[in-house]
Amino acid sequence: MKTIDFLPESYRQRELLRRARLWWAAVTLVLGGAIGSAATAQAYLRRSLERELAALTPEFTSAHDQVRELTALQAEILAASHEASLVTYLEHPWPRTRLMAEIVRPLPESIRLTQLHVTEEELARPAAAVAGPRQAPAADAAKPVGAEHDLLRLFEEMERRQTVILLEGHTADVSALHGYVAELSQSPLVAHAGIKSMEAAPDKQLTRTQFTLRLLVHFGPGQRGDTPVPPAPAATAGQVLPPPALAAQASDRRNPAGGAR
Repeated sequence: MKTIDFLPESYRQRELLRRARLWWAAVTLVLGGAIGSAATAQAYLRRSLERELAALTPEFTSAHDQVRELTALQAEILAASHEASLVTYLEHPWPRTRLMAEIVRPLPESIRLTQLHVTEEELARPAAAVAGPRQAPAADAAKPVGAEHDLLRLFEEMERRQTVILLEGHTADVSALHGYVAELSQSPLVAHAGIKSMEAAPDKQLTRTQFTLRLLVHFGPGQRGDTPVPPAPAATAGQVLPPPALAAQASDRRNPAGGAR
């Protein structure tokens, strides 16, 4: 059976429009509520962040000031370190009085020293330093100034010099001479001690021996570089090398308590 609708077409259109408006109003309310909630949440978060920022601003300012003070202190410490290194390096040549005291302290009565020479010898530069290419300084590297500049210049001029002491004298007891050389080798200021030459005295009526000792002095405080290891001495004409066993025996005879002085 066919249903007959007696309502006019305009009524149906008004009904559809009314329903559509209701849906639009509902959607608008939902969207408005969502937007309002989001705006409220954002405002709350903004105020919370502003409060946290206001609370952290003094701490940030204090930390920034401390960083600047730390940087300034580090610069002062670096400058003071360069000055201290320069002062220490300027004191690196051992005092001659201290060197003489180290030489005279273990000197036995049977040995007489006639001459003492303190000289400086130029050390041979390593082959890598002579032939190797030098690295160009970086373009943005700061040039040393003040104490650092002076210290670097002293390094370049003095680091390749070795202090050498030559002792000349005579003795009638060769074993005492070897013991004396062994004692000098134990000195904290002496890197190496050896007999350079030893021969009979020209005066044959006296049984004494003339000698020349060569001492290498340790690098002083502030000097960079290690003390060079002296080469093993070779026996040549007119030279007598100190036998280690004889030197040890002489040292034991002079120090029966185990070398304690």
